[in-house]
Amino acid sequence: MIPTRYTSYDDADMDKTILEDYKKTCSLIFGKASHSQMRYLQALVELQQSLLNSCDSLLAKQTRWLEDNLSGRNEYHSIPISSNLKAFIRGYTATVDMSMTMLSIVYDFTTFQIERYSKLINMLNKSYFSP
Repeated sequence: MIPTRYTSYDDADMDKTILEDYKKTCSLIFGKASHSQMRYLQALVELQQSLLNSCDSLLAKQTRWLEDNLSGRNEYHSIPISSNLKAFIRGYTATVDMSMTMLSIVYDFTTFQIERYSKLINMLNKSYFSP
């Protein structure tokens, strides 16, 4: 016989203890899942913050380089800003803006689906599973 925490109980106590443990199953499942999910979300936010800092730093360095070379502050040469460069920067900025708008729409749609699913689960709980 494999020893368990129930071996020292009589049958009535063991039945009661097992049923109490069974009642805690959902809390156990979702408690551990919620903890892991919160750690995941925290790590994701930290990663996004790090990427934002890297992006800001990179853009600041590129902007400073462009300003130095376009304004003649560079002692070696000065580059006049061309219409091609202006068009590229505008196009790049518009592309980034459009991409992020599309990503935001995908997140919004996914959030909407999750909210709808939650409402469905709540409705089922009230209709079929409420005591």
